[in-house]
Order: sequence, then C-alpha cells, then structure tokens
Amino acid sequence: MREDISTAIIDSMSDGLVVIDSKGAVTHMNPSALKILGFTAEESRSPNYSELFIEHPENDAFNDILFEGLQRGRARGYGEVKFRGRDGRLIDLAVTTSFLKSGSPNNHSIVVLFKDITELKDLDRARSRVLSHLSHELTTPLSIVMACVDKLATPENNSFIARIKRNLDRLLQIQIDVGDIVRGKPLESSCSLAPWVEQALDLVELAGEEYPDHKPALDLIRNKIERDFTFEGSGVSPVSLAETIRKSLQALPETASARRLAYETRISKDDTPVMDPAMLEKIVNGLIRNAIENTPDGGRIILEISRRERETHLVVADTGIGITEASVKHIFGGFFHAVDTDMYSTKKPYQFGAGGKGLDLMRTRIYAEMFGFSVHCRSTRCMHIPAETDTCPGDIDLCPYVRSAGECAASGGTEFSLIFPASMPREV
Repeated sequence: MREDISTAIIDSMSDGLVVIDSKGAVTHMNPSALKILGFTAEESRSPNYSELFIEHPENDAFNDILFEGLQRGRARGYGEVKFRGRDGRLIDLAVTTSFLKSGSPNNHSIVVLFKDITELKDLDRARSRVLSHLSHELTTPLSIVMACVDKLATPENNSFIARIKRNLDRLLQIQIDVGDIVRGKPLESSCSLAPWVEQALDLVELAGEEYPDHKPALDLIRNKIERDFTFEGSGVSPVSLAETIRKSLQALPETASARRLAYETRISKDDTPVMDPAMLEKIVNGLIRNAIENTPDGGRIILEISRRERETHLVVADTGIGITEASVKHIFGGFFHAVDTDMYSTKKPYQFGAGGKGLDLMRTRIYAEMFGFSVHCRSTRCMHIPAETDTCPGDIDLCPYVRSAGECAASGGTEFSLIFPASMPREV
C-alpha cells in the first residue's frame, strides 16, 4: 500500500524524476520526465542511461552530473544545465541529485530530480537584453544634457545648476550600475548612504524655493543635515585612535559618570589614520554612548585597539542586553530602534534604556564610506530577555536571572568595530 502511494506521488509530480541504478540502468522515469526530456515511454526502457542522454554534445553538463553520482558517489545540490531532448528541443534544466541506498553499501541508485526552467531563463535573457539596451541608450543623451547644463551655468544660477548636475550624476551612476548588472559585476556602491544624504539636501533646498515662508525652518533642517552627515574635507590630519578614546572617556557628561559601570581600555598598538579628528571623536562618542545606554549598572564597557594582519581594529564592546539578530541587520539604517519604541521611557542621554534615534550609527556608516574604513556590529541578545519587548531592570543586582557581573557578561553583549585598512593614508 505504501509503495503504491509513493509511486502515485512520484508519477503525479510536475518535476521530472529519473532513477538510475549503480550499473547505469534507468529503473524509473516518471511521466513529467518523459514530457520534459521529449522521450516516449518505449524509449525510456533503454537498458542504459548512456543510450538516452549522451546523444547530443549539448548534454555534456547534464551527463557530468550523472557521472559525479554514478562514478564518484557525489550528490549535486543544485545545478543549471542545457539539455537537447530526443524531440530536438534545447531546454534549460534545474537539476538536483541524491542517492537511494539499498542494503548493500556498493549498490545504490542515483535519483535525478529536475525542472524545466526554459521560460524563466528566456525571461531572464530578455530582461538582460532590455537592460543592456537601456543602459546603452541612456549614455549619449545623458552626456549631451550634462554638456548643455554646463553651458547654462551663470554666477546667478550656480546653486540651481549644481543641483541639476548632482541628479544627472545620479542618473549616470544608475546607467553604470545597470550595465554592471547585465555584465554580472558587483555593485560597489549599491549600499551607499551618502547619495541619500545629498538627495535629502536637494529636496530641502527645493522645498525652500517652493515655500518661501518656511525657508527659515528648512534652512535649520539643512544646516543640521550638513553638520551631522556631510564632510567638506577641511581639517584632515593624522589622528591618534588611542588619544581619541582617551578624550571621549574624559568628556563623558555627569549623567554617564553617575552610572555604575566599569571601563576597560586595551591598547596593544595605536594607529594614526588620516581623517577629520572631530569626526572620529564624534563617532567614538556615539559608540560609547550607545554602549552605556544598553548596559545595566554593574556591567562593563571595553575599548580596544589592536592590529590584526594589516588592519587596525577599534572596538567598543559592552556586556549589555545585546541586540536581536533581526535588528542587527538594520542597525546602521538610521531612525531604527533596537528595542520596541513603546518600551522607551523619558530618560536623559547615557541613562540605561535611553532611546536615541539611531542617527549616531547611521552617521558612522556614512563617514566610513567617505574615508574608506568600515564599521561592523556583532551582538548576542541576553538569553534571559530574548524578545525586544522583554525588559532588563537596568542593574545587575536587581536581575532575577544572574548573580554576578560575570554571569551577566556571559548572557549577552554587543561589539562595534571600526576597521581601518592598510590602504588608508597615514600621513598628509
């Protein structure tokens, strides 16, 4: 009865299924396999798979998969191959293989499961052709428009022309990215946040022109964005990472000093990358503040500088409540809270659980893109409060789950790393 049900299921599948024993004989081919490969039921009774599949050179990739299983005992997780069927059609197949073992270790059959993905591949090829055509056709008109805009520039409309050119540059970058997609190249700037900042500034400027009555308020917004998220290139110099940490700790406000936290610095080797010292200090201040606000009293903040291969790592780690795996993925996006917003209470900065807007981390990522270093987050959510809606009392002595700072540290924590590669300049 069970075998009858299994056979009925296999024969009703929309995917093709072929079973070949260890001697190369085709022992089963379901109706979908016959239809996809273009065989008749009579042809499928061939004594050996080579008589069915090795007729056309286009089938070499498919036969390599069979050979891996029959001769080398290797299953294929997934592969896409071309196949010339007995009816002459050249189709695209998605193929997986597994083994159907019998009592004897040397006597097993290979199960070949495949799907006809010809239509999907045709659509993909058509999409690539369209993208390639659009990419090519956009290049010339955009270049002409850019040249015309340059000729329209006057001292009176410099700001207006600059805005147009910035957006034309974005269109040109889109054209380049589309071309890279078609050619299968990685998009180096696909996750860059800097263009979004530029667009925000352009929108604020445009709104000020359309609504003159609101221009003073919009100017305040623009100034805030420029102050926090843009960099003009002045004040660049070699900056000591160790000195930056020292200044940040000394500058902690009274609210932070009132917290019962231990600070530990581990500096094995200092480094002096070339960047804006004030900007780096702002980044480190933000990371320390984030650590303090998420670590209960009795916990520890670790600041470390180390050399790993050819990179310098500046690490700000804490023994706090940690961040859920889902939240870590969005932590650098800005305006993202690692805990539910409803859980925040009205607290001052540096107090436990004080809820920021996530702008410090977003700004860190933007500055990293500007200067060529990278920022990473690794976190383990406290095992005792795994959900974002779970609460911590903010003091290890009041925690019902742990009895010491060591147990608290073992239950969760977060580590932010700034990684300065060897390619960054170390002198002006």
